[in-house]
Amino acid sequence: MSCLRLNHPEPNRPKTRIWPIFMPFMGCPARCVYCSQERQTGTAAKGLNKIYQAITEEIPSFFSNSNRKPLELAFFGGTFTALPMEWQVRFLNAAKKLKEKGFITKVRCSTRPDCIDFDSLKALSECGLDMVELGIQCFSAHTLKRSGRNYTPETAVKACETVKKAGLSLGIQLLPGLPGSKEGDFQTDIDKTISLSPDAVRIYPCLTVKGTALEKLYNAGKYAPWSLEKTEEELSTALLKLWTHKIHVIRLGVASEDGFQSNIIAGPAHPALGQIIRSKALYLFILKNLASLNSKLKKIVIPSKYSGEFWGHKGSLKPLYAQFKITPDNSSFSNEDIFKFYT
Repeated sequence: MSCLRLNHPEPNRPKTRIWPIFMPFMGCPARCVYCSQERQTGTAAKGLNKIYQAITEEIPSFFSNSNRKPLELAFFGGTFTALPMEWQVRFLNAAKKLKEKGFITKVRCSTRPDCIDFDSLKALSECGLDMVELGIQCFSAHTLKRSGRNYTPETAVKACETVKKAGLSLGIQLLPGLPGSKEGDFQTDIDKTISLSPDAVRIYPCLTVKGTALEKLYNAGKYAPWSLEKTEEELSTALLKLWTHKIHVIRLGVASEDGFQSNIIAGPAHPALGQIIRSKALYLFILKNLASLNSKLKKIVIPSKYSGEFWGHKGSLKPLYAQFKITPDNSSFSNEDIFKFYT
């Protein structure tokens, strides 16, 4: 009996807990057609002083319990690097003090690719910023224009290079299914992303949310969101590509904050979207490797830590696996990290 051994294709990465600081629309030069950050995060805009207070008071209070493990501090929403420079520095200096106390390990921020420059990023790096996540969304000029992003693909690429040149870790955020996107655009975006070698990627399939310009386009019949089926197909293929190039994918789908689901008008919203996509990507990986087998598959051994992921959400992948003689009857689980396929 011969055995094909496979490791899970996802690159290893340490699990990180994040203390998020939400800054809805703060610093944003305009509102994009799809954007409704207050509904998405469940957080109304706060003043800069309130945000500073959250950093300097709430985090130390949280760590008054000595058993707490360190966290990463992340500035989400808005456009961090478009805030007044004195406030950016003030926030980072406060975070640096928390680093010195061992409460915070790293600091990251999200921003737009047209709101950065090398000198400013270098100064922020010296103040303790570790990572910049760029809301690229896509690399199509037509789609960027239709979505109200108002920058070019060339600007997006240059911004990625600038972040790395400044000595910061690079994160890329993609938003597939935007108005104006064409068949094949998203996989092109993935290929471009891979060529830029980011440290991490987030993928947020476009949702139509109440109160956005996209809702008006949708209601007027001028925008059609992706279906859940298309989202699964596109993102699972993309995820496997990114894994194969050792790129960490740290988010699939928008985090569901309190009340957000009721504000979604249309689009591929699903509470288990991440699991659905991860499971399908693993399936595609296994299917590709099974093509090398010349003999009939007799049994498989699955690492227990992937027991929930392997068969798909609510067993949705069982019919697909059954076509290749993989069923619960000839499968078992082990505490090893290796998938084993016996012939």
